[in-house]
Amino acid sequence: MPEDTKNNQPQEDTINDDADQAQEAAQDQYPVAIEDVGTLRKKLTVTVPRKQIDAKFDEMFGELRQTAQIPGFRVGHAPRRLIEKRFGKEVGQDVRNALIGESLGQATENSDLKTLGEPELDLDKIELPEAGDLEYSFEVEIMPEFDLPELKGIKVNKSPIEITDEKLDEAVDQYRQSQVKYEPTDEAAQEGDTLTAAAKITGEGVEPLERPGLSLRVAPGQIEGIPLVDLAKDLAGKKAGDAATLSVTVPDSHPNEDWRDKELSIEITISQVSRRILPEAEQVAETMGFESVAEFREHLQRYLQARTDVEAQREMREQVRQYLLDNTTFELPDGILRTYATRALRKRYVELMNMGIPREKIDENITRLQADVGEQSQKDLKLLLIMNMIAEQEDVGVSDEEINSGIAQMARQYDRRPERLRQELEREGALAAVSDSIRDDKILDMLLKNAEVTEVAAEEKPAEEAAEKPKKTAKKTAKKTAKKASKKAAATDSGKKASKKSTAKKAGKKASKDKADKADEK
Repeated sequence: MPEDTKNNQPQEDTINDDADQAQEAAQDQYPVAIEDVGTLRKKLTVTVPRKQIDAKFDEMFGELRQTAQIPGFRVGHAPRRLIEKRFGKEVGQDVRNALIGESLGQATENSDLKTLGEPELDLDKIELPEAGDLEYSFEVEIMPEFDLPELKGIKVNKSPIEITDEKLDEAVDQYRQSQVKYEPTDEAAQEGDTLTAAAKITGEGVEPLERPGLSLRVAPGQIEGIPLVDLAKDLAGKKAGDAATLSVTVPDSHPNEDWRDKELSIEITISQVSRRILPEAEQVAETMGFESVAEFREHLQRYLQARTDVEAQREMREQVRQYLLDNTTFELPDGILRTYATRALRKRYVELMNMGIPREKIDENITRLQADVGEQSQKDLKLLLIMNMIAEQEDVGVSDEEINSGIAQMARQYDRRPERLRQELEREGALAAVSDSIRDDKILDMLLKNAEVTEVAAEEKPAEEAAEKPKKTAKKTAKKTAKKASKKAAATDSGKKASKKSTAKKAGKKASKDKADKADEK
């Protein structure tokens, strides 16, 4: 061995020993006592020794002395007692904040607890003692411990997807929803209309809050994050100048801690009503470049038929989700609904966007979920924790490219620019939910590759239902035939006037139809 290596070896061992000792000293720097205070809830009591408090005061007063300007003394030469007298209160708060930040982080890290969310700590109630150690406590929710079920050989049924008249009706209705317009009216508000209004929120022990210029739908919605499931009922029948007063109990999961579980009053003053104008199917078909509703429905039939594999995969994913829920047992922490509710709601929001659900319907769905922290919310949160564990166990991640691709797919659903949609998701804090949704689909598809899939024939419908359906179809057909005949008669009367425009109109329709085909191909 070279001479210099021999000389350096003991020095390296000493350095390593010093590092280990420093790490052990850091772990013992802030003693921690842990106790159970509820289901998957721990209370940590941290002790900050007096010597650490004094050392932090010395450090901060030393730094301050180099910059503090005290009359009669040059900068850096003022006595410490004068600096303490002038800046003692501010330095004391800084010392407290620094020591709690250091000790709290170290306490949670060294306790080997897998915590959920942020520690519950009221910093303003913690004061530095004049003498002796500082002792403070905080509570945390911890991750439940559970075993995953068998992830291979999950039994899944694959059913053929039938494109029924009901599904076609839903598809046509989604296109109608996408072309809805609003026009100001002096009439009373109806369900689905939009209102321009001002809101004032008051309550016992709550600072009054006013929000002018709000745009509200006469449908389930939110004001300042407060879910209002009965908003349609409260606003229907109101005109410009009218007011409505709502009494609500704020959910325990609301981000404003001062409002949680409190009874608040929301006074809504309406300044304008705008009527919701939903186009008829004939108008939508013409806008999309089709000669008739029948031709439009045939186009949708082909499009939906081409997506049957996607729908079948979605149904099988749902079966795997249910399997995971049914075969994984653990208790949820008492406060996890509050901790994870927003994340779960954002994830549901992204999932509905991926399905192409109209934005108005998504908002209504989210409002109902936010108001009901019941069984469905608990299922969503339970599944979130299960997916987290599988992702960690199977090392499933999501790349930036996958996130951008997912956003681009959602943007196509709503005919929007991907970069604009990404900005909106970032503002709403929903970008992580996009990642969660993509990750979950990757996990579910991975499990389906190893699943035991059984092809199942389509269920036969009862004879009565089968007989009833043609009758309804016949009635609809008769109505449409009469309507078309009426339109044809009207068209004949004005046919000469329209003949000059027909060539241009057909060209426009062809362009719109080509655009619709391209949009559906995407």
